[in-house]
Amino acid sequence: MSHPAPASLAALETLPPVVRPGVGSTVAFVLVVAAVLTAAVFAVHRSAPRGARGRWSGVAALALAMWAVVTAALSESGALAVVRTPPPILLFVGVNLLLCLGLAASPLAGRLARALPMAALVGFHSFRLPLELVLHDWVAVGTLPVQMTWTGHNFDIVTGVLGLVVGLWAWKGSPPRWVLWAFQAVGLALLVTVASIALRSAPGPLRTYLNEPPVLVALAAPLSWIVPFCVGAALVAHVVGIRALLLGRDAEST
Repeated sequence: MSHPAPASLAALETLPPVVRPGVGSTVAFVLVVAAVLTAAVFAVHRSAPRGARGRWSGVAALALAMWAVVTAALSESGALAVVRTPPPILLFVGVNLLLCLGLAASPLAGRLARALPMAALVGFHSFRLPLELVLHDWVAVGTLPVQMTWTGHNFDIVTGVLGLVVGLWAWKGSPPRWVLWAFQAVGLALLVTVASIALRSAPGPLRTYLNEPPVLVALAAPLSWIVPFCVGAALVAHVVGIRALLLGRDAEST
């Protein structure tokens, strides 16, 4: 009697499912992402040549919408949950961040650095305040480990508060340049810190935080949008803000 060949163990080995948060915090997260994407499209519109603003902002909106669909479909497909080397979940993060770095170094980012007011370049980061409140809820329900919020080792909420305060200051007044430089330095340092914590909390060779649950948000949509549209957007905004300061821009620049 013939027996069916056993399935490959590697093919069957997958990461555990994500503990999905409640509807309320999921909707709140989607609203934060929608605000970030709306700000990005408006920024492209503002920096585009006159007469081409509609076309530029339309292309930007279409590109962002397509990337949102692609990343969501990839997350829900299960392809990122398969255990293999290199870990697909780390590749997902790496590819998204490399794309964001490429965007930050592009001529478009240069146009943004010249066209956007400093109040906008700083105030944009205030989205990190409600985002951190959402992450705090995700920790409470078991979606993320404790080190991913201010009760652990992630203090990125400080950037959100500073973005709101310094952004309003730049809008209504003229903060010293050292304040603008300090904001970019603090915000970028906290962003790198939280990204490092997430990587060291995710399954794979980089994991050093061994408490449960691991960081698996890349395996479920829309939670996976936190990588390209929150972490990635903050990274691009910091680079654009630094480029603006290097160009001599300040709070009084148009």
